[in-house]
Amino acid sequence: MATVSTLMSTYAGEKASHLATSLESVFSQTRPPEQIVLVVDGPVPPEQETVIRRYGGDLRVGEMTVLRLPEQSGLAEAMNAGLKACAGEYIMRMDSDDICEPDRLEIQFNHARANPQTDVISSWSEEFFEDGGAPQIKASPVAHEHVTAALRWRNILVHPTILAKASALRDVDGYRSKFGQLEDYDLFVRLALEGCRFHVIPKILVRVRSSTAQKGRRGGWRYGMKEVAFRWECHRLGFLRLHEFAATTSLYVVFRLASGAMRKRLYALARA
Repeated sequence: MATVSTLMSTYAGEKASHLATSLESVFSQTRPPEQIVLVVDGPVPPEQETVIRRYGGDLRVGEMTVLRLPEQSGLAEAMNAGLKACAGEYIMRMDSDDICEPDRLEIQFNHARANPQTDVISSWSEEFFEDGGAPQIKASPVAHEHVTAALRWRNILVHPTILAKASALRDVDGYRSKFGQLEDYDLFVRLALEGCRFHVIPKILVRVRSSTAQKGRRGGWRYGMKEVAFRWECHRLGFLRLHEFAATTSLYVVFRLASGAMRKRLYALARA
């Protein structure tokens, strides 16, 4: 029987209550993972340490591995450090402030067993806002061919929804931080170029916590330049043709430089 390692990270800016809710949603799965690897990305407040100790002794999951980094290094470095400690054949990604539906892993794992040729299994998700915004459903194409075609235009996969073969992630050397917060999009492109097969479960299996302030941070000149560099890399590697590079880069530079309110409306349109 294949085994699953859940890969998470937390950092000083996370709320202890969010971490506890996220961990509880993993521990209470109808098909729990065999291992949880929690990367503590730099020192965290005592409230988080209390949560980590509490779940470290929870026997609903066979093993909880806590890996501590001496200073905050960012998501890509935390994921790479945690990936080395994952013993499972599959990696279940999860963020420290999101919430899994109880049957998330059971559904994804059953699909993985029935379709061993599939390397990355994602799902639909619901984005919810603590500051009063209406929830938004992020739906996406389901079949591999449609997923890879859509990835040429935008990232349609929600990072904390994926269940992936550990070997596939290691074959592309894990995550890269060179494109800032686009580390998940960069990973998916490199997996596609490696020939990995994708599938999306057309059901909401993860609830993703967000805020209007978070949307506002996804813009500005620096983010825009990272977007240009990332899409040029996609062209250089053969994932984007030149006209696709030109079209998507133009659209996303305008998007990143738009005001926060306008960007929020554009996000909503993209989710529609």
